[in-house]
Order: sequence, then C-alpha cells, then structure tokens
Amino acid sequence: MPSEVQDAGPCKRLLKISVPGERVKEAMAATWLEAQRNASFKGFRPGKVPRSILEKKLGKTVRKDVQQQLINDAFHEAVEQHKLRLLRQPQIDLETVPFDPNGPFELTVAVDLKPDFAAPEFRGIEVIAPPVKATPELVERELEQIRAQRASVVRVEQGVATKGDFVLVDVSYQVDGAIVLHHEDALVDTIRDQVDGVPAQGATAMFAGREIGATVSVEVKLPDDFKPSGFAGARANLLCSMKRIHRITLPELNEDLARDLGAESVDDLKSKVETELQRRLESQRDRYIEECVFDQLIKKTPFDLPEDFLADLTNARMQEFEADLVQSGMPEAEAKSNVATHADRIRQDQARGLRISLLAESIALAQKLFVTEDDMQANIRALAAARERTPQEVYDELYDSGQVGALRSQILEHKVRKLIRQTAKVSEGGVEGAGSRG
Repeated sequence: MPSEVQDAGPCKRLLKISVPGERVKEAMAATWLEAQRNASFKGFRPGKVPRSILEKKLGKTVRKDVQQQLINDAFHEAVEQHKLRLLRQPQIDLETVPFDPNGPFELTVAVDLKPDFAAPEFRGIEVIAPPVKATPELVERELEQIRAQRASVVRVEQGVATKGDFVLVDVSYQVDGAIVLHHEDALVDTIRDQVDGVPAQGATAMFAGREIGATVSVEVKLPDDFKPSGFAGARANLLCSMKRIHRITLPELNEDLARDLGAESVDDLKSKVETELQRRLESQRDRYIEECVFDQLIKKTPFDLPEDFLADLTNARMQEFEADLVQSGMPEAEAKSNVATHADRIRQDQARGLRISLLAESIALAQKLFVTEDDMQANIRALAAARERTPQEVYDELYDSGQVGALRSQILEHKVRKLIRQTAKVSEGGVEGAGSRG
C-alpha cells in the first residue's frame, strides 16, 4: 500500500498511508462471506442467511472489524517498507480515520522511533567501587531490624510517655481561640510525628515525659483536605488530653527467638544473618559497578530521546508515586504537591532509565545476546515461587496484562549488566560497607 514518512522531530515520524479501494472491497467481501458461512439465525439454514439481513444485524460490527484489520495490515506493511524501528506501538483511534466500505481511505499515524546510534564499547571501563564486608556493627544493626520486625505493642499502665510511643488522646482543634472540631480516641504517633493523622513535625516530642491525664497543646498547619473545608490550611492548636500510652517492645535476642527464625542458636542466627548480609552487600556493589559503567556509557554515547514517550513515562511514574503516598496515609492534596516538587527529578530518572534500556539493547544486539525459552521459564518459576503461585498462573497473568515482552526485556538487560560488570576494570576505594547508588 502506498505510504510516505515525514520527519516530525527527534525520534518522531508521521507515517502517511493510503489504502486502495480494491483492498477495501476485497476485505469487505471476504468478511461478509465468512460471516454468512458462520451465521446461525432462527428460520434460516446455516450459511443461508440473506446478506440484507446480515447487514442489518452485523453491519456496524463488520465495517469496524474490516477497518481495524485494514489499518493494522497497512500500518505493519508501511513499517516494514520504510524499515522503521518502533519504540512502541501507536494507539490508533478508529473514530478519527474516515472509512468508506466501498472506496479508498487514508490515515496518518505519529510513531516514536528508537534513536539511531552505534553500540558503544563497554569493555575495560574503569570503576572505583567501595569494599563490602558484613562488619560486626552492620550485623548488629541487622539483628536490631529483625527484632523490630517482631516487636509487640504493650500498654503502659504507669509512668510517662517516651519518644517512639503511641498515645491515645481526646483532641480539640482550636482556631483563633475557638474549638472547631473534637475527636475522641485520636492517635498521636511520635515516630511519624502525627497527631490524629495531621503532620506535626517535631511537636510530638512534647508528649515525652508527660503522664496519662496531662494536656498537651500542639501547634500545626491544617492540611488542604481538612474538613470542615473552611479551615483548610489554617494554623491551629490541637489540645490533646492523654488517655493511654502504648509502647513498642522488642523481643530478647535469645535462643527462643533464634529457633523461631529457623536457627539452632543465637550464634547460628548471627552467622546466617552475616552470610545473608554479605550476599546483599555484594549484590549492591555489583549494582553500583553496573550503574557507574552506564553513567560513562551515557556520557560518551549521546542521542536524542523521544519527548512524547519520555513524557508518558514521567506521568505514569508520577501517578504511581502519588498513589503510593496516598496509600501510606498522606492526604491526597499533600501527595499531589509533594509529587509536583519532584517532577524534574522523576523526569531525569525516567530519561536515564530509558537511555540505559536503549544502550543495553544495542549492546545485546552487537554481542548477539538473546533471551532463550529456558531463560523465560526459569524467571517465571522464580516469580511463581516468590508469589506462591503456579508458573502457569504467573505466565497467564503476564500474558493477559501484556507484560511478557517487558519480562523478556528485563532478562536481556540483566544479561547485559552482568557482561559489562564482568568486563569492567574495577579497583577498590571509598567507604567500606557502601555499595548502593542513588
């Protein structure tokens, strides 16, 4: 089918395609013939339903199906004809494409292309990586985190509150000297610095040293989504009457805890923790080396990025970030504002990730690295074990969500990362125990 390509900016082209009337008529005739063969209407033998009746029942559906198939065929023919390396498949709205079931039609499709550049030389890149060792101090910190994960909350019957406690209070919201809201059994979280869910940066320290029955006044700025809405954003005093104190208690590091965690003794637990910590530190160091190599490859391999595609990646990440903040308890308005302040950084992160993905793909192609069926099966089995699902269930989920290709790309990038790490020229330096990179 006739087509032409027009430049529309960096990594973007307009693909103009003409579909001849003969192709349209042939496709319509073939589709109606197939519909007539398969139609089963009451009062007619199979395959004998008159065309006029079929058109009344199926006309719109058939025309839409033919239009969609012709557009798909024409688009793929044009992509192959002009040897376009698509970054993603475009979304074509059928409603915007004029279609005559008896004649020719034209369509214009904007496509994002992969940038054109030569695969960079990656061998022998020099990297200074910090040494990694699971020191006794790091092991002790890891053990404290394990204890914190198994902590319990106990009610403090006597004594005073301390930093890290949860305090149950009756709270009155006072604005300009007048009480505008009262909540009973509200929670003061001295870890996250929140009173009744309202951020109170540093103010919850005022509860330390106070007994049950005491009244604590905390000054805050009410969030933008505060109800009643007339007081949103106002300065307020929260008058908190302390009712109960709850304290987090860590379990003792003893033989019972060790056995609960699958170890034979405390020493065995420490040994297992040290081994796992060392493995994790070495993994972080590997990742650090890979990121440093990619930093240098990015510098010496400049190429344009498709702006529309990058914008879509950035917007998707911002929406995901905002949803995470809201789910963690942040008010929606505050979450939206928080994400907006990080928009530039998010865009930079997405641009860097896209560059790495494109560089990895070019290196894989040059080095003839491929993803085999065994690679796919091994990764699906690992995902299934992690999710406590069957491999078939995981594959079906990936297929239904269109993520099979994404998994294949991840496996390929992992192979490239291993290759560039193994061929880098690494020397040790920096702070021991480091190895993670922002």
